[in-house]
Amino acid sequence: MTTRRTAARIAAAATASSLVLLTGTPAVAADAPVAQASATALRLTIAGTPADSGTFTVTHDGERQRSEGSDSPALSVLGGQDFVQAGTLAQKARTRVEDGRGASAACSGLAGDGAVLLEVDEGSCLRPGDNLELTAGNLDLSNLQILRSDFLAGFDQQLQDALAPVLDPLLAGLQAVLEQVLDAADAALVLDLGAVQSFCVARPGEVSGGSTLAGAGASLRLAGQEVTLLDLPADPAPNTKLVTDLGEVVDLVLQTLRTQFTEAIEGVLGPLGQVIDQAEVLTAALGTVGEQLAPLEENVLDVTLNKQQRGKNRIDVTALDVRVLPVAASFGVELLDVEIGHSSCGPNGRVQPDEPQEPNTPAPQPQPQPEPQVPISVPAGSAGSSGSGLGTGGLLVLLLTALGAGAVATRRTLRS
Repeated sequence: MTTRRTAARIAAAATASSLVLLTGTPAVAADAPVAQASATALRLTIAGTPADSGTFTVTHDGERQRSEGSDSPALSVLGGQDFVQAGTLAQKARTRVEDGRGASAACSGLAGDGAVLLEVDEGSCLRPGDNLELTAGNLDLSNLQILRSDFLAGFDQQLQDALAPVLDPLLAGLQAVLEQVLDAADAALVLDLGAVQSFCVARPGEVSGGSTLAGAGASLRLAGQEVTLLDLPADPAPNTKLVTDLGEVVDLVLQTLRTQFTEAIEGVLGPLGQVIDQAEVLTAALGTVGEQLAPLEENVLDVTLNKQQRGKNRIDVTALDVRVLPVAASFGVELLDVEIGHSSCGPNGRVQPDEPQEPNTPAPQPQPQPEPQVPISVPAGSAGSSGSGLGTGGLLVLLLTALGAGAVATRRTLRS
């Protein structure tokens, strides 16, 4: 019985050892990509119509890298939009395996003509060329009017009575000047860009990213003048928010109208200028225009620089996100949403997942069993001796029985 139990223990230990060896063996390759990255140079939504440069995507399965899309798309992929008509698009990405671990990097952006495309270098894929000018919106100011009710609202009754004989020609003259100034204004929001790009890097347990904006800014052009609205920093901190109004538009328009209105008022009033306060009339005319321009003094541009979103072992970076807010729509500006340089890295993994390796426990060894003791000498005595109870024949039988039992036990042990 002891021998059989020992053999059973040996077999069970061997089976358990085999199972430990099987479960401790890691998979050859993971089901999900070991490394992945993507890049999109430009996304646009103009008046609700989207367009983009496509996305360049790379994945690594532990043995080789696969790619999808173009890493240097032509501007023609953006379709018939008017926002960008020249420039260089870049969207680069790569993956690799380092010591069984997935790693990825991506870079994307937009630059002017003459820019040089570079390979992903953890920070740059574009070397700037010429600066690029993008029109974010044209302001339509043609709806501005000199309204009779607003014009007279600030006057007392005496002044209103004094103006009554010339009110109609005065209003007509002011409106004509206003239209002439606005026709020549040609007001536009302009983005000026050297090279705008983002980059990202992802390794197991580590992600990083950033953006660079070379020679980037936003300005207003009005009547041949250019006013800087925003100077964009070259190396912005993550998720830098900027907003701007168009109060400069209001100031420039009113400054231009002041001289023209003064001449019109003097021309219409003539001799009445001796009894009518022309400065008050001018203030009223400028006031009615300023009230209509007041929405432009609210925030009309919402800008985010180096926009970053992080998750577990992944990061998304957008170099420049510009939104024209709805308040500008009342001046004919089409709602615009621009994303320049969107790069995404991760999540990445390992070719062989980390799994704890159980130690190989040696199988228990069978303990040696004592062999049956067979007497080698028997004291002589008679068959009827009461001292032993056995004669010589009985001893021989006992010896043979013991030898046979030992042989059977040995065979059973071997069979087990």
